[in-house]
Parts: sequence; structure tokens; C-alpha cells
Amino acid sequence: MKKIKIITTVLYLVTAVEILSAWDNTSQVKETAAYSEVTLLQCVEDENRLAVQQLVAKEEYAKMKTLERERSNEYVALENKLDEEERDRLLMLEKKRKARKARERKKRKEKQRRERAILERIVEAEAGDQDLKGRIMVANVIMNRVKSNHFPDTVKGVVFAHRQFSPIQNGSYYRVSVSEKTKQAVKKALKGTDYSKGALYFMCRSASTPSNVAWFDRALTKVKEYGCHEFFK
Repeated sequence: MKKIKIITTVLYLVTAVEILSAWDNTSQVKETAAYSEVTLLQCVEDENRLAVQQLVAKEEYAKMKTLERERSNEYVALENKLDEEERDRLLMLEKKRKARKARERKKRKEKQRRERAILERIVEAEAGDQDLKGRIMVANVIMNRVKSNHFPDTVKGVVFAHRQFSPIQNGSYYRVSVSEKTKQAVKKALKGTDYSKGALYFMCRSASTPSNVAWFDRALTKVKEYGCHEFFK
């Protein structure tokens, strides 16, 4: 009987130990489960926080790229505006240049027209009774003076120089009517026809005063004689 009690006690003790052991294991499981749950929640929170950070970073990046595009667009727009302004400025300068050139051409043509008219009138007054070659040679003398450093550089300056041409002094220059032959002679002279051998002076001996004739013969060299005129330089 006592042996049975001992066995029973031993079994009880074993059972108690197993129960206690089971109890202890359950607590550890619970603790482990609780720890795992906390760890899992922490991981989830970390992942969520990381996801939020990534989302914020993406939004910031998108904002930055948007700002860059806006700035790039602004820069392109500014460049286009500057290019357009530069084109407008260049076009305006080109228009002004063309307008200036047109004015210069107009002035030049007007000056040429006036110079031609003066040359035609003095040739008519001096050689209106000569043939075409005689008229061309008088025009040659006028143009030779224009080209020379010792006379004015315009037809007007040469023709109206003090006491150089008698038709200016006696007024016949203003009274003549220019003929077509004289116009033709002047045209040829202006285009380069030259029979004068570089003459800078001419005179009609029969129509000149003795003092003028003496000065021509004394101070100048005769290079040619044609019609009623003698040519000197």
C-alpha cells in the first residue's frame, strides 16, 4: 500500500512537473509569439515609413523635374525672345542700310545728272560750232581737270572756278540750248573716249586776247590742235 502511494506520489510529481513544464513552454511560446508580433509590427511600420519616405522623395523629385522643365521652358522662351529681338534689330538695321543706300544712290544719280548738265552746257557754249570729236575733246579737258590734283574734283567746281571759262564770264553759258550732238559727245567722253592726250587747257587763238595767247604759248605745252581749238597741258 505504501509502495502504491509512493508510486502515485511519483506519478503525481511527474505529472506536476510535466504540467509545469508545459506551462512554462506555453509562456515561452506566448512570449515568442508576442515578440514576433511586435517585431512584425515594427517591420511593417518600418516598411510603411520607408514607403512614405520613398513616396515623398519621388514627389520631391517630380517637383524638381517640373521646376527644371519650367526653367528650361523659360530659358528657351527667353532665348527665342532674344533671337526674335535680334532678328528684328538686324532687320531694322538692314532696312536702314538699304534706305541709306537708296538715298545715297539717289543723291549720287542726282549729282551725276547735275554734273552732266553742267558739262553739256559748257561744251555747248565752248564748242557748239565744232564737230563731234571737237566737242568730245573740250569735254575731255573738263574731265581731265576733275581728275587732276591741281583743280577742283567736281565738274561744277572746275567750270565755275574763277576766270577759267569765258562763257561763264560773258553769260553765254546760261543762254545756250544743248544740242543732241553735244549730249552725245558728253556721253562718249564720260564713257572714256579721250582724244585730248591729257590736255588741261584749250583756247581758240582767233577768239582770245593777245595776253591770253601769250600766256598759253609761254607757260604751257601744246599737245594737240583740232578744229578751232588748241590743247595744252
